[in-house]
This record gives sequence, C-alpha cells and structure tokens, in this order.
Amino acid sequence: MAVAVTVRTPARSPSDYTRYMTANAKTLAHSQTIITELVTAIVRQIELPLEVAKLEGDAVFLFCRKKNGSKPWPETNKIIGDNLITFFRMFSEKIRELSQSTTCTFNACTHIEKLRLKIVVHSGEVLFHRVLNFVELAGVDVIIVHRLLKNSVEADQYLLLTETARNDVEFTEPIQLHRSSEAYAGIGQINTLVYQPECQSATNAAAVTSFGSRFSKSWKLFSKLWFAPFTPPRRPAHIASDVSKARRIGFASMTLLLTPIYLPVGTMFVLFRAWRKPPQPRHHDDGHEHRADGSCCGDH
Repeated sequence: MAVAVTVRTPARSPSDYTRYMTANAKTLAHSQTIITELVTAIVRQIELPLEVAKLEGDAVFLFCRKKNGSKPWPETNKIIGDNLITFFRMFSEKIRELSQSTTCTFNACTHIEKLRLKIVVHSGEVLFHRVLNFVELAGVDVIIVHRLLKNSVEADQYLLLTETARNDVEFTEPIQLHRSSEAYAGIGQINTLVYQPECQSATNAAAVTSFGSRFSKSWKLFSKLWFAPFTPPRRPAHIASDVSKARRIGFASMTLLLTPIYLPVGTMFVLFRAWRKPPQPRHHDDGHEHRADGSCCGDH
C-alpha cells in the first residue's frame, strides 16, 4: 500500500501554488520554512505499519507492507485507517499553532491558514530496489499514486482512495465516502472514493496554553523565519523558481546586516504575540452546514 500526503494551497491551478512558493526571495525562504514545519509535523505523526519512502518537497510518500508485518492484517488496516484520519486533525492543529505564533507579515506567513492537506492512497504491487543507500519503490502502482495527485476532485482538502485501497483500509470511526473516478492516458479509468473532512479546530487544550509555551513557540518560529534566507532552498522538483541566486544572496546579506537591529525588535513582537491569548475554537450547533468543497463558514 502506498500513501502520498501533500501540503497545498486551496488553489485550483498549480500556478497559484507556484506563486506561494516562489513569488520573491523573501517568500521563497519563508514558504520553505512553513512547508518544512508542516511536513516535519506529518512525519513525526507517522507510526508503523506506515513507513516513509521519500520526502518530495511539499509531499510525503509512505508505504506499508501487507505481508511480513508484525501484526495480522485485520489489525493493521484499522491502524492505517485511524492514522489517515489523524493526519487531518494533526495538520489542523499545526496550522493553528503556526498562525498564532507567527509575527511575520510576508505573504507566505499571512496565508498559512489557506494551506490544506491532501492524501492519496492506493494498494497494489511494487518492486523494492536499492540505489546507493536509498530504497526505491517502482512499478505501475507507484506511478498510479503519483498520477492521482493530479485529479478532478473539487475540494481543498480530502482523502482519496482507490477501490483496491478501500478494500485494504478499515476506519474505526464512521466517515462518508463519495464514489468518483479518474482517467489517465496509458493507465485508463481508476475508480476512487473521496472523503472530505469537515473543518477541524484545534482542541481546547491546544488553544489554551501558558504564556511561556506561547512565547517559546512564537520565538522558535520567528527565529526560523528570520534566519530562513541562510538555508539553501529545497523546492519540490516540479516547481521552477524565478528567484535568481543573486537575489537570494542579496536578501541573505540584508538579513545579516539587519539582525543586530531587528532581533530585539522581533523579540518585542514575539512578547506581544505571546501576551495575547489565542481565541477559543468556535463550536457549531448541529444545524451548521459545511460547504460541498470541504470548506466552512470560517473560510471567507
């Protein structure tokens, strides 16, 4: 079984995501930091039987061996189902944490809440082969997973399973799956099922934290964002940046010159941000309706 988890903007065209990642040198550095924070949170949430095969920029490629597992498959497929749903809850809480912690006004930082999680799951056969110190997955079913990342689902956030994957995954909590299909040249039609999670709000425990905890998270994010220009850019392979090396070096040099001045100023911003208690998650009554695209009244 192969799972592709990707962080994207709710844009319908790849050009919008490209602009998020590469609008200018400042955005490139900060968007990379934000995406890295989210991908890292996803990776930390992964537990056996799921294993990380590869990190692909804004995506995490996972797999699970149906045979030779430490637990019987009827137990394993429930664990996988629970993990898939947990990814959405964790992602929502991480988005909330980053949004509440950032003091930055760059485009990439002010639009954190627009980022969404998309998960594609397929079950089939793969070939494991070693290239240097890396284990690669190959085969038609691996190609299918990557093709499915470009699909016709008109939702910002979703879980897409092929029919074969649905037979190998069991969800312990009730979810509503909608039948759909995708067609690709050289592969043909693939029957799929789509789950669109409702808007997830962080729990009260995540929202109500101490001043020290809020300051620590905000300061760590501020430090990572401020020194992001010194980190070599690692864009997804399919995203070509229009930011030249000279512009990145220039931005890094300017950041270095301003560091002695801006660090104390930034500390004051962090203190102010931490002093303000985050708003409580809103609770909706039973009559609240979520839109068909997976968004809700909180998205304007």
